[in-house]
Amino acid sequence: MMPAAQPLSPVPSTTQVAALAPAPQSNTLVSVPSNAYVHQIESGESLYTVARRYNVTAQAIIQANGFSSPDKIYVGQKIVIPGKASTLAALGPKPSASQAVDTLAPAEKPLAAPVAVASLDQQPKTPAATVKPLAPLSDAGPAPVAEAKPLEQPKSEPVLSGADKFRWPISGRVITDFANSKGTGINIEAPEGTAVRAAENGQVIYAGSGVEGYGNLILIRHPNGYVSAYAHLKDMNVAKGTVVNRGDNIGTAGKTGGVAKSQLHFELRKGATPVDPVPLLAS
Repeated sequence: MMPAAQPLSPVPSTTQVAALAPAPQSNTLVSVPSNAYVHQIESGESLYTVARRYNVTAQAIIQANGFSSPDKIYVGQKIVIPGKASTLAALGPKPSASQAVDTLAPAEKPLAAPVAVASLDQQPKTPAATVKPLAPLSDAGPAPVAEAKPLEQPKSEPVLSGADKFRWPISGRVITDFANSKGTGINIEAPEGTAVRAAENGQVIYAGSGVEGYGNLILIRHPNGYVSAYAHLKDMNVAKGTVVNRGDNIGTAGKTGGVAKSQLHFELRKGATPVDPVPLLAS
């Protein structure tokens, strides 16, 4: 996802995608090493999709180009890809924008039989900022901008709690349902600072604020093959790699990422496919 979120509601979707607006007249690169490869940004690309394309980290690209923020890119811009030019050039044509956006990377092979669950989305029925769909995120995920103190890590791999359905991550009024969120998730209204709970046992695969429009975002992979997403958080109490139990306090509701009022955008995805989370949540 519940409160407005776009592809988490009133917020841009998952990855920061290069704007379609006209590119600035000039593009100045920081000192370009002789062995560097230069890539020209195309519509639908973000630093994270480009980094995955060339098997480098987004942070390495940011440092190589002297960017102050990972979202300061535009269509037509030329950026330095650190590494040997001959190796990078051999990687072939880049994926199309349609392949680069709107898909959450499939979760690893389920550890147990899937449990009925819902999907995540955003987009309140009340006016909200337009948000782009959550872009594909690998286990590595975009470089976290901010990570919170992790919960104590259990020694064993996560297993399902045994419950028939996922638990509600927070109590509140659903202000954007799955249909109105364009099939991404739900937005739940809640006072700022309200505890957000893990919907089921699992492992945190991303905790940061590098996904445009989602603000502080946490992604948890569950043993049944689902991935749950929690966006617009004020605080995050877990970090990537943290193993959490159903009901653990993973953060607090907020209004980060472009929403006007405090809420939680919640999503549930089976592999790369978003599903309506409400029927999969315990009553």
